[in-house]
Amino acid sequence: MWPLPSPAAQSCRYLAGEVEQMRVVKIDQGTEQVPDPQVELDQLQLEHPLVLVIWRDAFFDFDQTNADDIRPDYLVHTVGFLLAEGPKFVSLAQEVLPDGDGFRAVTHIPLSIVERIVHLGPDTDSASASR
Repeated sequence: MWPLPSPAAQSCRYLAGEVEQMRVVKIDQGTEQVPDPQVELDQLQLEHPLVLVIWRDAFFDFDQTNADDIRPDYLVHTVGFLLAEGPKFVSLAQEVLPDGDGFRAVTHIPLSIVERIVHLGPDTDSASASR
């Protein structure tokens, strides 16, 4: 049986039929061994290399008054996991999901507008540029 509504219930934006009772269960996490995040990072081997792509983006300008006001360069820097570098596009993912579940936030950049692709290594000395 539902408890009697409070005086504030009349100003509640939810109808009584929309509210479901729930039970909260506390999980005892004290018995689990917590992995050291630094050890996990040291053991991580990336299946997809981390890269920086520098590319010319399309842009629009509300305030352009004449043809001489155009910007000559509008270079965008995108960092991500390199999924594909095909004949027409380079594809980067912002997130690699666990257990082979795929990727999130994948950006596909036409190769015709790519200025440079820099492969990022574990240290800054190993970064290499292509294109």
